[in-house]
Amino acid sequence: MNDSITLALKLIFLLGFTIHNIEESVWLPDWSKHSKKFHEPVERNQFIFAVIVVTIIGYLVTVAEIIDNTYGSVFSYTYLGFIGMMGLNSILPHLAATILLKRYAPGLITALLLNLPLSAIIITRYISAGINVYYLIIAILAFTAITLSLLKPLFKLGNKLIRC
Repeated sequence: MNDSITLALKLIFLLGFTIHNIEESVWLPDWSKHSKKFHEPVERNQFIFAVIVVTIIGYLVTVAEIIDNTYGSVFSYTYLGFIGMMGLNSILPHLAATILLKRYAPGLITALLLNLPLSAIIITRYISAGINVYYLIIAILAFTAITLSLLKPLFKLGNKLIRC
C-alpha cells in the first residue's frame, strides 16, 4: 500500500522514529541509573549501539515494505509489526514510567507526538484497506517480543565493541 499519502506517512514516521531514538540516546542512559524499576542501568555506549542497530532494522523493514508493495505480504505485516511496536512503546514504557516514577522518561514527547499518532494513522489506513486484524496483532506482538529479546544481547555486544 504505497499511495502518495501513505508513502509520505511512512517516510515521516521514519523521521519521527529517528528523532525519538536520538532523544533516548541523549538522555536515557543517565535516566536509567535512577529508574531501576523500568530499565536496568545502561551505559551510553551500550545504548547507542543498540539504538543504531534497532534504527537500521526499522529502516530496512520500511524500505522492504515500500519496495515489495504487495498488500498483505510478509513485508507488510513485518512493517506493521514494527510501527505497532513503536506505538506500544509510547505507552509502555514511556508514559507508564513517567507517571509511576513522577519523572520524565526520555523519549516520551517524541513517542506521544510523533510515533503514536503516525503509527495509529498508518495502521488505520491498512485496516481500512482490509488488512487482516488478527495477523496485524500477531505481527505487532511478534515484532515487539523479538525486539525486546534483542536488547540485552545488543547492550552486551555494544559494551564489548565500544569501550569509552
